[in-house]
Amino acid sequence: MIKIDVFSDTVCPWCYIGKKRLDKAISKFSHEEFKITWRPFQLNPNMQADGMDRKEYLVSKFGSEDGANTVYENIHNEGLKENIDFQFDKIQVTPNSFNSHRLLALAYQKNLQNDVIEDLFQSYFLKGMDIGDPTILLDIAKNHQINEDEFKQYLTDKNNIEPLANEELEARRMGINSVPTFIVNQQLVINGAQQVENFELIFSKILSKVH
Repeated sequence: MIKIDVFSDTVCPWCYIGKKRLDKAISKFSHEEFKITWRPFQLNPNMQADGMDRKEYLVSKFGSEDGANTVYENIHNEGLKENIDFQFDKIQVTPNSFNSHRLLALAYQKNLQNDVIEDLFQSYFLKGMDIGDPTILLDIAKNHQINEDEFKQYLTDKNNIEPLANEELEARRMGINSVPTFIVNQQLVINGAQQVENFELIFSKILSKVH
């Protein structure tokens, strides 16, 4: 088995691209077992709870809308190569992503993380939904047969906040400062949305030592 820990943020377009490339690489190794764990990393840890107007956020981050448009045009073109048609214009709010990571933590318990994170990425990047809104997150949870009452209870339970926050702090202590970051078998650290071929090469080398 190859274990892959992915530190990512649900509002990170490169993380979505990285997921598609990882999925494509894994599909080439259909006889092997992979265990993927999605771990939290907030690009905007100080974001207000109800998020921020998208245009204001882009100006604050890139200095101007034109500066942001140049960056996102490049991301859009890279996305198209992986069959992702980013709909950045539909996004009205840049959300606080912490509750979406809490949904992923619950999904981990049910072995549903890969499906739920795909839904989160699609909801945000293709439909422009505010994935910081608990009602939106509830709809996503229900899409994957996560019980409504269980999810609501999970969101109101303060006891699961600190462990998740500590997981992110530990990532920063490990030197992770950008996402996506892939850690393979708790040893090999891969930064960025690697090309499919790079993942394939890494997996082939690991498996050649096993078989």
